Amino acid sequence: MTAVRLATALFRSPPLQSCLRSLPVPKRLSSTMTTIAAQRPYNASWQQTMLRVKDPEASLSFYRDLLGFELIHSYKFDDFSLYFIATLPEGVTCPNPGTKEAEQFLWTMPYTCLELTHNHGTEKEEGQVYDSGNNEPKRGFGHVAIYTNDVYQASEQLEAKGVSFKKRPDEGRMKGLAFAYDPDGYWVEIIKREPALKQDRFTLSQTMLRVKDVEKSLNFYRDCLGIGPGVDRMSATVSRPCLLLIHDCVAGMTVCRERHFPKDKGDFSLYFLAHLEPGTKVPTDPEEANTFIKGFDFPVLELTHNHGTESDPNFHHHDGNSEPRGFGHVGFLVDDLETACNELEAKGYSFKKKPSEGKMHSLAFVYDPDGYWVELIQRGASF
Repeated sequence: MTAVRLATALFRSPPLQSCLRSLPVPKRLSSTMTTIAAQRPYNASWQQTMLRVKDPEASLSFYRDLLGFELIHSYKFDDFSLYFIATLPEGVTCPNPGTKEAEQFLWTMPYTCLELTHNHGTEKEEGQVYDSGNNEPKRGFGHVAIYTNDVYQASEQLEAKGVSFKKRPDEGRMKGLAFAYDPDGYWVEIIKREPALKQDRFTLSQTMLRVKDVEKSLNFYRDCLGIGPGVDRMSATVSRPCLLLIHDCVAGMTVCRERHFPKDKGDFSLYFLAHLEPGTKVPTDPEEANTFIKGFDFPVLELTHNHGTESDPNFHHHDGNSEPRGFGHVGFLVDDLETACNELEAKGYSFKKKPSEGKMHSLAFVYDPDGYWVELIQRGASF
């Protein structure tokens, strides 16, 4: 056996892999460039963020008519209806909503949408029906966000059309960004996109979730969702130590940017994750990383960690699926639902619903480390 083959065999041996996976991941990224692994197991892609809405007409008017989202497809069941809306990349067209072609597009597309869930009858109820996820003591989901060319101008235009604001761009410590309220009181952050990518429209830019223990959350979204059959952990080239190669090569989502704030500025950290094209190089210099993610035409998943929560045994976030309800879940398309579920269960993750349970066998719900529901959907499914 040659030296290379021997090294490869040792590298891939179960004892060494088990040992390496048990080692902690450094909390901060280095200042080098990292080449992302050439393959995502299961071909996992972040496909949706689900929000419950009181009145679909009011919500569609806000997201479609004011923010430019496009209705991709919808379903109407006996007790509830689903509306899938997105800001598709320029030049991408969707088949007519309601057709089989539109349904196929929805469950195979490499884009991320909002799923608006309407429980029939809520539109007749008085007052606010759903919770934004930002009210103590039931905080969890934070917001969705959109990119625009000019936050100040966009905020003025939206306010002139009757939209209320949590924060205007000239208010608070963080100038230049804003938070609007949608019809259900969910927060919609408005962020300035990179000038070089100027577009005369809004585009979906992020979903924010608060997490208790960021290492456990990163292990789930970055590492565990990406471990599966057919991974060649020797296929990526990395300019960092070999120890970090393990985490990058098995990555599902990639940490594209980190921000860390000391006690006098809030005492929290932000981690921005995305599914990137194979071979994408990620800058870890803070300013370069900021420019990098603002150049995306797709959203990132923002994990917010308030320092110290990980050491409090009684602390937990609200998942949005018990009262007060609101946010429902994030969802991922996978090529092999059964294998993905089996491997996640083998790693100790619990399920709200397995593929074999209930009427819909093409989807499952797994709990992430904070108890948020994460939907896994068989790519190409039909309902």
